[in-house]
Amino acid sequence: FFQQCKTSPTSTSQTNLISNQSEQIKSEFVTANDTIIWNEHVHDFRTVPSGPSANAKYTFVNKTSQKIKIDKVEVGCSCTASDYSKNEILPNDTGWISASYKTANTFGYFRKHVDVFFTNGKKTHLILTGTVDPMIQSGK
Repeated sequence: FFQQCKTSPTSTSQTNLISNQSEQIKSEFVTANDTIIWNEHVHDFRTVPSGPSANAKYTFVNKTSQKIKIDKVEVGCSCTASDYSKNEILPNDTGWISASYKTANTFGYFRKHVDVFFTNGKKTHLILTGTVDPMIQSGK
């Protein structure tokens, strides 16, 4: 009836590791000069029902001295979908990436990624995590 999305159960140590990795990545991006600053790199949905997609929106500010554009976005598996800003992002302007994890007929912990490639050669690795609980009633 339900299928487990090829990931392992989460633990407190995994959650702490993800949180620490997120802070390390964020601090590297914030302190680097001529870069792209993200609102977050890891989005944790915590617990979600099976059925409706779990949706996240990542935003970034272009802190480079040049206009940039997203060249392509690659998702880690077919259970993840994305969309993104198609226009050029001028210095100090904001762009976005949306990512959706398809929770229908799944259960358990998930950790998926979305890779963002910019025309200036920069790359960002975004992560979606959470746990699908089929016993939770969705709002739909």
